[in-house]
Amino acid sequence: MRRLLPAGLAARFSLLLVAALLGANLIAALLMAREGTAFDRAIRLQGDAHRLHALVTALEAADPETARMLPRNSSTGFTRFSVDPAPLGPPDAARLIMHEADMAAELPGHQILIRESAAPAGADNRAPLMLVSVRLVQGPEAGHWLNALVYPLPARSAWQWKQGFFAPLLASLLGTLAVGLVFVRRMTRPLRALAEAARAAGRGNHGARVTETGAGELREAAAAFNDMQRRIAGFEAERMRMLAAVGHDLRTPITGLRLRAELLDEAEQREAMIRILDEMAVMAEGLLQAGSGGGESEPSQPVDLDRLLAQLCADSGVAYAGAGPLVMPLRPVAMRRAIRNLLDNARRYAVPARLRLRRGPTSALIRIEDDGPGIPEALLARVTEPFVRGEASRSPDTGGAGLGLSIAQDVVRTHGGTLALTNRAEGGLRVDIRLPLRETH
Repeated sequence: MRRLLPAGLAARFSLLLVAALLGANLIAALLMAREGTAFDRAIRLQGDAHRLHALVTALEAADPETARMLPRNSSTGFTRFSVDPAPLGPPDAARLIMHEADMAAELPGHQILIRESAAPAGADNRAPLMLVSVRLVQGPEAGHWLNALVYPLPARSAWQWKQGFFAPLLASLLGTLAVGLVFVRRMTRPLRALAEAARAAGRGNHGARVTETGAGELREAAAAFNDMQRRIAGFEAERMRMLAAVGHDLRTPITGLRLRAELLDEAEQREAMIRILDEMAVMAEGLLQAGSGGGESEPSQPVDLDRLLAQLCADSGVAYAGAGPLVMPLRPVAMRRAIRNLLDNARRYAVPARLRLRRGPTSALIRIEDDGPGIPEALLARVTEPFVRGEASRSPDTGGAGLGLSIAQDVVRTHGGTLALTNRAEGGLRVDIRLPLRETH
């Protein structure tokens, strides 16, 4: 059953509404179909009114011999006519006043009695549905009563008459269903907006907000999400400010210590101290770069990605294979920083490196490959975390503080893309960046 249920909340609400309405109308239809008294009486009177009117008119205008033959010849298998001195049935039988009023409109000036059936079943075991009596005022039978024993129609014939009565049920079903579907779609629209904002937040967009509309519970969920986004953005900004402050404040004392170290007379100690200070300078620069953020405050603008990558590859001495002009909304400074970090890693760890740009139907693929040692499989899942490096040394010749890949991944996420690292079977590392294609404005 779970496989048959639709996945969306709006679709499930709609299915529930359809099932409820169909169930209610089916019950009403069954009850109406099983009703064999008032409903059937209304149907029979509606069908026999004109024939009864014609028969009364004919009896009051006919000669005596014709008047005797008319009731018998006008009888059918479901209506038996006769002319009698008095109405059929016991005088105390319940009268159907509403039906008498309807019939009086067809036969003005005539006394009409319509009673519930009290007659025994006939030869075919059918009991009459009701007894209709009309007093004749003219002709050879004046003063007598035209009596009609009205028998119920068979189920098949009765159902044809009842079809018109089900039209309001069908109209109410369709109308309620249409209104319900519109209401359900409007009710679930805030949920779709919340899901889209949550996906944007998962990609690192801490500026995504949700309009607080809809039912009370939905407004509370939207308010809670917006408050969470504000808190996360505040924490992130504070973290960036702290990293930038630490990186900035460390550069001045490191530079001063390096100048002093260069004045040392002992070459061995001088070189050792300068090497350590250079490593600290690289780490401080990485902190400052990370603290400057992934470019979230930088506005997006139409940028030719092919031209941007070609310039970066030319500056870094990396082979480039483009896909032709590809204009898309980007934060150019942040994207240059991310690609430059990846190219610097490739240049430090493995030479030569090569970059290729390909355009797909929904995304652009940036692929960077090298022929270096790659990254141990155990570190592939963690190497994009801050301060995690693919090798253990802190030498400025082979890398920094382990923030380059983390910064690149943050930038790619803010653009709605993904960054994936895999070791090539023939050796070396492959970095794939997929950026969704969006229209430029």
